[in-house]
Amino acid sequence: MNPPTPPANSRMLPTIGAVTCVEFFENSLVTFSAARIMAGLALTPEQFAFAFTLYGVAAIIMLYKHQWVVERIGYRDFVLASLAVFSLGSVLCGSAGGVSQFALGRLLQGLGGATFFTAGRMAIETLAPAARFHGSLVFITSLMLGTALGPLLATLLSDGFGWRAVFFCLPPLSAAVALIAAPCLSRATVPPPERSGEHWGWLLWMALGVFGLQYAIQEVASAGSPSAAPTGPLALASIAILGLFAWRQWHRERPLIDYRGLFQRRYLLGMLFYFAGYFMLGAGGFLLPLFLELGVGLTPWMTMALVSAGLFMTLLAALSHLALARRWPKNRLFMLLGLTVYAGANVLFALQTFDDAAGAPWPALLAPILLGGAAMPFFLGSTAGGAFSDLPPAVFSHGYQVKNILRQLGLSSSVALATLALRLNYPRAGGAGGAHAIPHWEQVLHISGQGFSPALAAACGDVFLLLALLAVPVAMIVGAQKIFR
Repeated sequence: MNPPTPPANSRMLPTIGAVTCVEFFENSLVTFSAARIMAGLALTPEQFAFAFTLYGVAAIIMLYKHQWVVERIGYRDFVLASLAVFSLGSVLCGSAGGVSQFALGRLLQGLGGATFFTAGRMAIETLAPAARFHGSLVFITSLMLGTALGPLLATLLSDGFGWRAVFFCLPPLSAAVALIAAPCLSRATVPPPERSGEHWGWLLWMALGVFGLQYAIQEVASAGSPSAAPTGPLALASIAILGLFAWRQWHRERPLIDYRGLFQRRYLLGMLFYFAGYFMLGAGGFLLPLFLELGVGLTPWMTMALVSAGLFMTLLAALSHLALARRWPKNRLFMLLGLTVYAGANVLFALQTFDDAAGAPWPALLAPILLGGAAMPFFLGSTAGGAFSDLPPAVFSHGYQVKNILRQLGLSSSVALATLALRLNYPRAGGAGGAHAIPHWEQVLHISGQGFSPALAAACGDVFLLLALLAVPVAMIVGAQKIFR
């Protein structure tokens, strides 16, 4: 009789794909539907950004506890519980009547959704070494395909059933993922003497610090308005709390995240690049649908088609980079290529001019959309290839936890700062009402699909130019450093 074997690669690969796609699909749905959600719930941009902040806070807290939970209940039960919490949050968002319930739903979505990316990546490590390339291929394809399908499904659901369907479609998806993943994910736990410590008191302080920092970032979007609160002291206090938490973890025998094993130049530089990449990715993903539908005046279906084209180009670029990097592992060259193309695409967006809604030249937008879609896989893919190459197996999972924490910070801060940039540039670009014309700015967002706003298009163009300029110092650091070659 043959000895028992782990789940076959042929069964584990669909599990990796199913688990990985959930959060990216959901993020794509919500980001693309931002204007419709704000209009449906009568949310201000700041309230919508606050809901994103709560999502990020919950996700970061859960990422800190990721390994702690896995050690006690195993990946199978952890993923199933996360799917249940994620589904509950989706139902709350879909049935919300105002900002409070919507924000609570986003918080629960963050608690549940934080699990999936790391769980999918760690499942690759359970495959036989010869099969891990195929696991990586499925992993990348799944997250990119989930992102690319988001705008199409968001448009179909919103047009057919209203914006609430964007959230109500997620519980059935979660149930399908549970059916696929449950038989294959590991139920193994860690013996009690080897588990990381509880650290509940310090975790509460960490949660306070994360919330304070994220809230300060979110409040940046309100800068200049009469209700804006000073954020500098709050941000500094939050950073001090998080620094104290990290110092305490450093001196623990069994910390939640072992920073000692991660404290190497290659990994730290990689995390800097990751944050920058996800910031640029998040800002562009937030701006593009607003720019196309509300600024340029394209129909929702044309907006969906263009955004989807860019996202499918991202998938094609990611697969191309994976193949090219196996043969020519030139991380620095690919990173510089990605940043150059990204900057060029944003400059092309900024140079667009529109005189009237009827003449909105969507073909002229196709080139920057495709270039922007192709750029980031080369930068972020090469960052991954360099940052994790020397990590010891004992802290590999911790490295991905920290990486995903920075991803959440990058995405949430990008939405807040992009909102601030639009707020400041909208009146300067010709928006009615002067420098504090916030009601007019909100009105534009709440008239989804009803026309052409030259001021909003120009304001978005200014922000695209700022993103192009942001890529320049990042490229200078990439070119000067000697670690990622």
